[in-house]
Amino acid sequence: MIRSMEEFTSAFQAARCVSTPLVAIRTADPASTTQFIIETLKQGRKLPPLLGWDIVRGLYAIGRDNGDELARVLGERQAATIGPVDALLLAQQFCEDGLLLYSNAHRFWNDPGVMQGIWDLRDSFKATGRMLVLLAAPGATLPQELGQDVLVIDEPLPSTTHLEKIVRETFNAANLTEPEPPVIVRAVDALIGLAAFPAEQALAISLVKRQLDTEDLWERKRQIIEQ
Repeated sequence: MIRSMEEFTSAFQAARCVSTPLVAIRTADPASTTQFIIETLKQGRKLPPLLGWDIVRGLYAIGRDNGDELARVLGERQAATIGPVDALLLAQQFCEDGLLLYSNAHRFWNDPGVMQGIWDLRDSFKATGRMLVLLAAPGATLPQELGQDVLVIDEPLPSTTHLEKIVRETFNAANLTEPEPPVIVRAVDALIGLAAFPAEQALAISLVKRQLDTEDLWERKRQIIEQ
C-alpha cells in the first residue's frame, strides 16, 4: 500500500522507467494528480508530449508546448468531437514517449469499445515508451479483461506536512498573519482525510473574521465526507 506522496512518486517513476504502457491512478483529485504528473515528468528532463481527454473537451493539449502534437494527432478533426473510443484510436498516432491522461476512466472502461481500445494500446505503447494514464475514482475496479494488463496506483491523501503547507498558503492568500503552531495543529487535525482541493476550500470558508473557526471546519469536513 502506498502511504506517502514520496512512495507514489517512486511508483510512477518506476512505471515510466520500465515503459509500463497502461496505468490506472485512483485519485480523489484528478486535477492535482495531473499537476503532480507534470512536475514529476519535468524532473531533470524535457517534458514529453502530454495530451488529455475528457467527455466535454474531447482531446486537448496539456501545457502550451503540446499544441503542435495535438494538431498533428487531430488532423482535420475537431477536438471536442473526439469520443471515448476515438481518443484511444488517435492515441495510436502519438509520438514516442507521449502520454495520454484519460479522465474519469472508470465511467467508460466497462464499455466494450473502450475496453478493447485500452487493451489495443498495450503492446504498441510498451514498444515506444508511451503511456496511457487512466484517471479513476478511489476504489474503482477494472473490468476483468483488463485486470492483468493495467498497473493500478492509488494516490494517497495529503500528508500532515502537505496539509500544513495548505494551511499556511491559505492564510497567506487571505492576507492573514502566519498562523500560530496550535492553530496549524487544529486545522490539520480537522483536514486529515480530505483531498487537497476540498481541504483548501473548507479551510478558506472557515476563516471567519480573519481567524480560523475550527468547529465550522469540522462541520464542513463532515459534510464533504457525507457526500
